[in-house]
Amino acid sequence: MDKFISLIEEFLDANTIEKGNSKNTRYAYKNDLVQFNYWVKSKNIPYSKITENQIEKYLIFLGKRGYENSTISRKTACLKAFFKFLLKENIYKKNIMDKISRPTKNNLLPKSLSSNEINKIFNYLESNRLRNSYRDRVIIEILYGCGLRISELTSLNTHDINFEESTIQCTGKGNKQRIIPTNNSCLKSIDDYLQNERSKIKILSKNQALLVNKNGSRITRQTAWNSVKGIINILKLDSDITPHTFRHTFATDLLKGGANLRQVQEMLGHSSLAATQIYTMLDNEWIKKEFLIAHPRA
Repeated sequence: MDKFISLIEEFLDANTIEKGNSKNTRYAYKNDLVQFNYWVKSKNIPYSKITENQIEKYLIFLGKRGYENSTISRKTACLKAFFKFLLKENIYKKNIMDKISRPTKNNLLPKSLSSNEINKIFNYLESNRLRNSYRDRVIIEILYGCGLRISELTSLNTHDINFEESTIQCTGKGNKQRIIPTNNSCLKSIDDYLQNERSKIKILSKNQALLVNKNGSRITRQTAWNSVKGIINILKLDSDITPHTFRHTFATDLLKGGANLRQVQEMLGHSSLAATQIYTMLDNEWIKKEFLIAHPRA
């Protein structure tokens, strides 16, 4: 018998004896673990070499396959119990599931923007020459291009933008600073704003705020919020779209593109991996498209 399958059977037997699990519970656990074993084998990973990073990739795989959050939560709980058992049996020296939490219905995020919606927004920003148009573009570029929280966006100073290194430094929760790489489009929008809009506003020399209002003061979160909602309303997009939706889209698009969960965690400024895991729930429209491309009978 396969060594990993043997360990699964030992775990199921122990659970039945110690916890009195029903036949249905045993059946569900076995299915979850056999599915995990199949994925591990498909990646040619020896059972003794499974790492936390590989568990993360497996959860992303489940998300891409369209599993509901509740189902992934159950499968995560099963893996937690299994690897706790393996630790107890001295198969592993540490529990590699310790830092991985179960996604719940309470931490579901708003939907991400589709590529069509993103294109529609940027096409509008490129042609818009109304008041604050340069500032509006910077707001959207940074929210989507860097995944900042709205409070992080409004607290940016001019010296936080490094044009030479193509990075933005921001201060997140707990006053923790992080440096985020950004793209040329974002940097150009910032430069255009500095040259064509901010430079024409009377600003005190000690005020280093990147984004300012007509009086030269740092814009508030509400001002940034109103800018985003104004664009959404003009384009008649989903009224539920908020500044945070762009952060969600940033993370989701990175994962779709193959970014590592740890890298996304660092860019989002999450203190724990658990907060980043919820971004593995990729939207069904993208999953369907991937299926149509990948499946030989699609």
